[in-house]
Amino acid sequence: MNQPVTRDRNNNSEVIMMDMEDVLYIQTEDGAVVFHTPEGSFYPLIPSLSMYAKHTEALGFEKLDRTNLVNMKKVKEFDLKHGLVYFEEQISSNSRSQSAIVAFMNIGKLKEMIMTWIERNTK
Repeated sequence: MNQPVTRDRNNNSEVIMMDMEDVLYIQTEDGAVVFHTPEGSFYPLIPSLSMYAKHTEALGFEKLDRTNLVNMKKVKEFDLKHGLVYFEEQISSNSRSQSAIVAFMNIGKLKEMIMTWIERNTK
C-alpha cells in the first residue's frame, strides 16, 4: 500500500508516495504520526484544503472559494452572474452540469484569470 508523505511535519516539502512495506515502525512525536524507514522519517499528508492548495497549484488548481480548489485546466464556462465555473461548454438551465463556486467577493479579481483559462481550454 502506498501512502502520500512528506519529509516535514507541516507537509511543506515535496509529496512522496511511500510504500508502507518500507516502514520499520510508526510512532507519534508531539502529536504527529511519523513513519520511520531506513531512508529516514516521513509524515503522512494531513488532509486539508490549504495543504492540497499548496501541492496542487503547479498542476493548475486554484482556490476560487474558501470551500474548493478547482482544476482550471478543466474549466470551460463561467457564469459571472451566479458566480459559477462549469466543466462543460454547453450549459443549459435544465442540465445537471457539474460546477464550482467562485467567491463573490473575489469575482472581480479572478475574472481575468478564469477567462484566460477558459480560452486555453476551449481551443
